[in-house]
Amino acid sequence: MQTRFPHLFQPLQIGKLRLKNRIAMAPMGFPALSDETGLPTQRYIDYFTERARGGAGLLITGMLKVEESIEYTTRRRGPIRKEFIRPFADLTEAVHALGAKIFVQVSAGFGYQVRAGSTRGAPVAPSAIPSFGDRKLNCRALTTQEVEQLVRNFGDAAEILASAGVDGVEVHGHAGFLIDQFTTALWNKRDDKYGGDLRGRMQFPIEILREIKKRMGEHFPVQYRYGLKHYMKSLDVAGLPGEQFVEIGRDIPEGLEMARILEGEGYDALAVDAGSLTGHYWAHPPMYQKHGCLMHLAALTKEAVKIPVVAVGRLDVPELAEQVLANGEADVVSLARGLLADPQWPNKVREGKVEDIRPCIGCHQACSEAIHGREINSCTVNPAAGRESTHTLKPAETRRRILVAGGGVAGMEAARVTASRGHEVVLYERSSRLGGHLLEAAVPEEKKDLERLNTWYQRQLDELGVQVKLQAEVTPDVVESEQPEVVVVATGSRDVIPSVPGIRGAQVMTSTEVLLGLRSAGQSVAVVGGGENGCEVALWLAQQGRNVTLVEMQAKLIAIPVARSNRNMLIDSLALHNVEVLTSTALREVVDGAVLVAAREGEPRRIACDSVVLAVGMRAEDQLYESLLGSYPGLVYGIGDSQGPHNIMKAVWDAYEVGRTV
Repeated sequence: MQTRFPHLFQPLQIGKLRLKNRIAMAPMGFPALSDETGLPTQRYIDYFTERARGGAGLLITGMLKVEESIEYTTRRRGPIRKEFIRPFADLTEAVHALGAKIFVQVSAGFGYQVRAGSTRGAPVAPSAIPSFGDRKLNCRALTTQEVEQLVRNFGDAAEILASAGVDGVEVHGHAGFLIDQFTTALWNKRDDKYGGDLRGRMQFPIEILREIKKRMGEHFPVQYRYGLKHYMKSLDVAGLPGEQFVEIGRDIPEGLEMARILEGEGYDALAVDAGSLTGHYWAHPPMYQKHGCLMHLAALTKEAVKIPVVAVGRLDVPELAEQVLANGEADVVSLARGLLADPQWPNKVREGKVEDIRPCIGCHQACSEAIHGREINSCTVNPAAGRESTHTLKPAETRRRILVAGGGVAGMEAARVTASRGHEVVLYERSSRLGGHLLEAAVPEEKKDLERLNTWYQRQLDELGVQVKLQAEVTPDVVESEQPEVVVVATGSRDVIPSVPGIRGAQVMTSTEVLLGLRSAGQSVAVVGGGENGCEVALWLAQQGRNVTLVEMQAKLIAIPVARSNRNMLIDSLALHNVEVLTSTALREVVDGAVLVAAREGEPRRIACDSVVLAVGMRAEDQLYESLLGSYPGLVYGIGDSQGPHNIMKAVWDAYEVGRTV
């Protein structure tokens, strides 16, 4: 079969191991797929098997700890023990049959980055440094004997994994975790064999390699993942792309010297990453990072060593991934969230069906954040991720006529899912375009993945034969004339207009109006509302050279749950672009050429501005749902923002759940 992407599908050797292509699944920590003791469940097996079925050449698991006595945590990351053999034997049997190979990422633990309250006793670290989770708490420095015990634990883990058929291991020297702390002067102040100059600080990962090779032989692949650069301005603040700052962690020259040392000691491959827990948005790039945001680091490493280099960093655009390999900037491209959104990414690329790839939108909402006290470990745009056995779509037993009211993301997902199961679907949208709030949300350049998602949905609806009626609003009379057996109401939400004097003035507009180009903001803008939408609009306006003041009633920006890396990068970007932020401050009045704002019980302050942009939230459009509920004889479901404004994940998951069960 001919392909436009020949380099992606060339075989590759890592040590003695042959990969069928250059596409790897990058490691992601998914504790929700393990049981309470850290043991992989059937969900874990199904999750990786689905990515092997999708055509990836190499799968890399999320980090698993090699021990739990020196550093005892409650995060369910292991430790690797003999009980792992049975589930991993089932997993390796499945992925090998499908032509893939699998590495397990092995870790010494969290070290000073352990979350407060999730460890027994004091956190451990290379040296007695303050804990990242609680600066008032000092970490306990590991003894030389404890580090040597950890080295032996890596050998034990490798033996257990190999007995289950695992093809190799990746040593987790990344993201400011314990091994990374040993290799970095910022955290390592030791005076024994594990400290001192760079070579001394690297003694720990070197001994880990030697122990594994001694136990398993030279043929057993051992890969090392680390950040070529930490992007740390301080312990609490990360440096943004293009920003000039003094690196306090590891910088590129030292990272390249590490690569040479690791190659010289016998590591079989290097996975090049970046960042630490500081900022979180280099180790876990959000939508505000460009696709290929870490490629320059892989390219520099590729020039320094001859062993295979694995690249990461939002490489889920096929043309970009192919270019990386064609240019010799890396030997393997690894995708993380791209394979959550669409496990069939490799197969679709190979078959030339690039337009059918469901895009990752970089939100982190379902994959890495704890929601309502639980880790979901799935995907915003693919609710079946991590639940492959229970949430795979099945053909409908009885074909029904379904009317979907609303062509936003919830409505499109409901139409897609129901049509794919064999139902007859008609979708009404009162405006002239499908997409709903995706249309304005996709306007800023860094959020074009939402535009890709909207395009993907429209293509799916067309291929599935969904009847789409634009500029057609659903009323009870329309429902009566269509006579559907099921009505799915996805009528969305509209901007809230607060009740303050002057709010109807000519200089006042909503964020939706500004983003869609229906209204134009002046040079000096007051953005009212510091939620995610308000912060994004403020940043977008500031990037255009406008003077922006952001006013928020809450004590902090983005008070509702938003993924940590996304929130941190957005707030840091506001500061970089000189957006003035006023928290615990409310809009009191709009007057000619200004707004009056005040802190609680404080005196009003006048802020001069040409325009006022409102981003204070959305209100559900629930009239249709309320009019049909209890009166229409067919089934009626309300989904997405029509049941209360939320986010894309809630819209997609509501729609998927209804669609897979009707």
